[in-house]
Amino acid sequence: MIKVVKVKDQTALDKFYQKLFFYKRIWFKKTNFILDSNFEELKPIVKALNIKNRKQRITYIYDTACQQIDDHYQNKNICGFKNNKCYVQQKLKNGTINGCCRMCMYQSLKGCTTKNLTCKIFTCSEVEKRCQVIKFDDLKILNLLSYRNKMILKSDYFSKREDVINDLYYGSFLLGLLESSSE
Repeated sequence: MIKVVKVKDQTALDKFYQKLFFYKRIWFKKTNFILDSNFEELKPIVKALNIKNRKQRITYIYDTACQQIDDHYQNKNICGFKNNKCYVQQKLKNGTINGCCRMCMYQSLKGCTTKNLTCKIFTCSEVEKRCQVIKFDDLKILNLLSYRNKMILKSDYFSKREDVINDLYYGSFLLGLLESSSE
């Protein structure tokens, strides 16, 4: 079955986001979505809807959200690092370095060695005062995840990308079994 997604204005865009809850369900598992819209933000969402393998879809959603964050913050020093100290550490002068990442075992001299979406979204209140930051709800592609997976993503700090994706996959696996048994 083919479903053409026509989005021409903001009202239609809002309706599409409301329907995402249904589009990601088992009823649309065999549906191929085709986008008829000028809204660039919908392309990755429709692409994700067309990925029918659960783990591949979760991986695509995760990587796309990470890329959107990286693109937003590219060439920006939002934490205000000077001599490896963020705004807060410069103000406190307490000798600590590397900001919020100082406790992470994946921190290296060149930065983070893993792609952790939860860490990328986190910003302290000092950064939020100084610049526009991305919040969880700003990443519309994350609406394709279950409520449980969103809760996992909001709390899975200092973990490797692969571990987070596995947590999301196994977190959605039980829900998938429940949906399949209702067919």
